This record gives sequence, structure tokens and C-alpha cells, in this order.
Amino acid sequence: MIVRKEHARMLERLLKDQDARLPFTEIEPHEQPVLHELERAGLVRQQTPVRWVLTYSGAALAQVLRDLYHQGPAAYAEAEDEVGGDLVIREWHGLAAPETWPDDWRWLGSEVIAMLDAAARAERVGPKAEQPLLERGLAMRVWDRAKKAEYVVLSDAGRAVLEIYLHAHPRLLIDETLAEFIRKVPVGPAPADRLPTGSHEEHLLEAMRLIAYSVPVSDAFAFTALGQAVKRALETGGFGRGTVLSEDLLWLLARHADGEPIAPDSLARLQALAYVDADGELLPAGEWALEALRLWWDGPRAEVWTLAVEAEEVEVLQTVAALWDKYTQTGNDDDIPTFERLRREMIDRKVKEYKALLERYGRRIKEMPKKYQAIAQRFAEAKDLARWYDDNFTLRETLYSLESFNLLASEEDDSGREVFRLTPVGHAVLQDHAAQRRDVSSTAVKAITMTRKMFSAPAMDWWQQAHDAGLVGTAEPTKSGWLYATLAETLTRRPHLTRFELEVFHLIPAKGMTEDEIYAALQAQGEDPERIRWALEKLEARHFIEILPDGNVVETEAGELLDQALAGVPEGFGNPVNPLMVRVLEALRAVGTLYVKERKVRVLPRNIKEAWKRSGLSREAFDDALKAARVAGFVGRNSVTHAGLLLLEAAARMNPHPEAVLQGYAGPLA
Repeated sequence: MIVRKEHARMLERLLKDQDARLPFTEIEPHEQPVLHELERAGLVRQQTPVRWVLTYSGAALAQVLRDLYHQGPAAYAEAEDEVGGDLVIREWHGLAAPETWPDDWRWLGSEVIAMLDAAARAERVGPKAEQPLLERGLAMRVWDRAKKAEYVVLSDAGRAVLEIYLHAHPRLLIDETLAEFIRKVPVGPAPADRLPTGSHEEHLLEAMRLIAYSVPVSDAFAFTALGQAVKRALETGGFGRGTVLSEDLLWLLARHADGEPIAPDSLARLQALAYVDADGELLPAGEWALEALRLWWDGPRAEVWTLAVEAEEVEVLQTVAALWDKYTQTGNDDDIPTFERLRREMIDRKVKEYKALLERYGRRIKEMPKKYQAIAQRFAEAKDLARWYDDNFTLRETLYSLESFNLLASEEDDSGREVFRLTPVGHAVLQDHAAQRRDVSSTAVKAITMTRKMFSAPAMDWWQQAHDAGLVGTAEPTKSGWLYATLAETLTRRPHLTRFELEVFHLIPAKGMTEDEIYAALQAQGEDPERIRWALEKLEARHFIEILPDGNVVETEAGELLDQALAGVPEGFGNPVNPLMVRVLEALRAVGTLYVKERKVRVLPRNIKEAWKRSGLSREAFDDALKAARVAGFVGRNSVTHAGLLLLEAAARMNPHPEAVLQGYAGPLA
């Protein structure tokens, strides 16, 4: 949906003529493109060859615009106007008539919708969206008497526009000219200068929700989930004259794919467009066209899934793999990666790494990359290198983190020892880092996966993170980018929180806090900004929080459940939630009996051994995790408590529903 000067003036004319009950609105030939753009957005329809009328959504949007014009910029000059409850208006603007708008100014666009959506979810407008929404009349600054704080919330007009957008029914209608345009445009995410902005074709794509722009100033764009499916279909099909992709053609294709009879000329049309072959079987273009139909009909994914892996974690993966390779060659049990064997190997690796750093920089430690400086200084002063390693590197936490993303698993070997193995996901990540070990942040991965929504594209700083991590090139995801996007939407997560991540998580309410406020609160306690950043990255990658494009931070459903589960966890608990603990809870639930009224699962003592076998853990690891779960309040004397069940429910919400996994990506792994 896009509304610029010409669109707003047309909506007002149609509404005025409709109110006057005129038989039709006079349309000049040069105005036809504007009407077609509004039609694709579901705001107008052509009732007869000479009569264009507003749809229900179009009439509602035209009325919102009219109300904003009439109220004018000074409508709420009085500072004490009531909003309701404890809120008092401090600043609110109407909207000047569209005749005064700059020609290239966008009152509405995908970036504005994304800002409205984020504000609705957070129940306040984020810092990046305040000025854009205020100047459009879609937000207002208020004083909250109860909280004694000033912030920005959506105005009635802002809430109405979002509601109109969500209920409008855009059309999907692509002719040969637009199809060729789509083939030439990169899939994104990419800087907006890679797209001919302001063109009729670009407006049609945005009106049909095939592309989206970034918050707040549209400096990056990307094809949406629907747009990616359409683009992929048109790369190998849709070559013809006239309409090459539309709702009617898609429904026709769906009927044929379902085995329903269709007219011979209809089948011939699908064959001519290369959606089906001479035998009536679906071609790749047809399969993508059906995916486009699914997304157009069911709507895109509402949630964003992501993944975060630090270079230090990749090094542990590499070490585990190297030890297994060594064991394969030597057959020596001492080379199997138990915790102690892995720790010894990591100590050796880190000692070599920091010796090399000191040899390179000498006394010029302050010239080292910042993240190495403090550890290098302590290394230079260390007398016990094993203790130096344990004081500066948290191997057990790293193993928990890797298992929480299903990159690695703790198992029991034939000797009853705890050993670590890479999962298929871990092998894929390890292969990706073979050439260069690097950080891959949640934000970088999200720059790709957020395009699965219908109005989202990454901000330029998010795109830059993805570019720096090698996940996007100049105009679309790289092979690594498609890999992490695919993994983010397919791997199975389990909960994990370090002590510091718990502190950060407790600071964040379900709604109503910004990223800047989180940093300010924690930095006031002396915390390092980089440490805060990675805590937020991991919390988002585990789907406990979502950092919205406007700067707001909200808890997900999984996060809200986790909040409840953690209510009784003692302060200062190290790793209060970890994947091994969750595996124990899952096993106990499987062998126990659910008591609905008491909201707990009772486990007979004789079934504990069965739970241990089901968990796949070594006996020592099982007993340690069970003990920790009891201290945290997730397990009672002989039961999984209500808090434990809440934790398991949160774990289930950390992952996409199976039926929604990996449909619509235009990458090489799709």
C-alpha cells in the first residue's frame, strides 16, 4: 500500500463524488496509472469501464485522510487535552492538504506500516519512528501521569490506518511488462538505489505487497515472502503476452494440481506460460506459483526467526570435530571429546592464540582489537594458564549455547561418559566457517528472515551487519545467507540463559521498553555495551524477545512464558535454564502422570531410571541437571512443577510450527 500526493488526491475526489452520488468520476488518461496502483492495493475497483469506486478499505482510508486535513496541524494545540485514563496529549499534528505535499513524499508506504505495526505491538512508538509518524498525524506525544513519563503513542488515525491495511485485500495482477521488471530487480535485501524508485512499476509492486522498504527512511528494500515466490515463478515461467500471473491463473493452476478438470484452452494457457509441461505435470515455475498462491491466501509469517553464533563458539565446534577426527585415526579413547579432554584442548589453543598476539603486539596491548585487550593483559600476568582459561572463557556455557541451537549434543558413550557430538546443523555451520571463523549475529540473520513478513525490510545498519558477516552481497543473500536463513527457520531450539542474560531478560517488560533504555540502564551499572549487545542477540535468536525495526523491544510468547517459569528462580543462579535441564524435564514428563488440577507431572521414583535413559544424557550429566532443576524450582521431590511445565511450554514456542517451515525462500537451499 502506497499513498503519495497523487494517490491522496484521487482518494479524496472519489470520496467526494461518492458523497455527492455522482454517477462516475471523470478520469483523465494520465490518471490511469494512479488508479491501477490504488486498485492493486485493494483501495479502488473498476465497477464499469467508466466508473471507478472506492472499496470498503479505500473509503475508510479516504475518510481518515479527510479527518486529518480538516483537523489541521494546530488541532491539538492545548496541552491538557485528554487521551483517556492517565494520558495527556503534549503534541499532536493533523495533516496539511495533499496539494501542499512534496511530489515524492510518501504519507503511507511499507516502511510506515512497519512503524505502525511495531508501535502497536510495543504499545508505544519507538525512537526511530517518532518523527515520521508524528509528522503524518499517525502518532502523538503524551504525558503519563501514573508513570510520570513522556512518550509517543499511536493516534486514532494511526490505529485506523493499520487496521485498514491488515483488512484490505490487495490484488495480484502481473502483465508481461511488470514481469520483465520483476526479473531484472534483485531480490534484496539491498540498498534502495538498486531499485528504480518512483516508477509506476515500483508502485505496483509495493501496492501488491511484493516489495517492502526499511524503517524509517526507506534506504533499503527487499522482496517480501510473496514477492520472492512470485519472482522465483517468473524466473522460469510466465513468459507470454498480456496477463502472465494473477489470482485467476493461480486458482486455475491450483485446481489443475488438485486433479480437478479444467477447460482445454485453460490448460493450454498454463502450458504456454510454462507452469505445467506437455503432460500436465507441474514445472518449477508452477510449484513456485502455487507457493505464491499459498502466501497470498494465507498471508506471510507473522513471527521472525533468527540465529546467532559467536566466533568463539565456532572454535569449540572446530575443536570437537578435530578431536573426533583424531580419535578416528588413533582409536585412542583419550582423544574422545569429553568435557575434560575438550577443556585441555581449548586451553592449548587459547594459550597459542594469545602467545601469538603478544608476540605480534608486544607491550602495545592497547593497539589490539578491544575484545582481546583485557584477556591478553591477564594472560601476560598469568602464572597458572589453566586457571587463566577458566577465568576468561566459559566452556560449559559455550557448550550449553551450542546445544540450545542444536549445533552440538551432549551424549553418553559406551563407557558411560559424557561426550559431545556435532549435529547435522553443527556440521553445516562448521563447513560455512571453514574459510574464516566469524561472528554471525541475530541481527545479521534477521536482515534476511524478516523479509518473510509482508511489510518488512532491514534497516541499513542491519543490512550492513549482514553484509559484514558475509550473509548478503550487494543485492541479495549469499550462499551463507541462505544457509543461516534456512537454519533459523528449521532448527530446534531449547532454552538457555546465562546469569547475565537472565539479568538482561528480567529488565525487559513484555512491552513498552526501547533498546536505548535497556543499554542506558545496564551501562549505568558499569556493563560493557558489547556484552549487552550479545546478550540481546542471544535472547532474540532463542526467540525470547524481538527487537523491532523502530527501536522497541518486546517479549515473544515464548519469552512471556519463560518470565512466568523463572519467577521462583533464586537471584544469581548461574545458567538458571540450560538445554540439559530441559532434556531432563522432557524425559520426566514422558515417564510421569499429568495432574491437570494441580498443574504438575508426578514421577514415581522407580521411573527416574527410565527418564535418564530417555534423556540420552550420561548418568552424571542427568543427575547434575536434575539437581539444578530442583534448585531452580522446575522439579519437586517427585514431580515436574508448574514452573517446569511452563518452561517446557516456552521451549515449544521457541520454534516454528512444522507446517510453516521453509516455504517460499528463493535461495539455493529452498
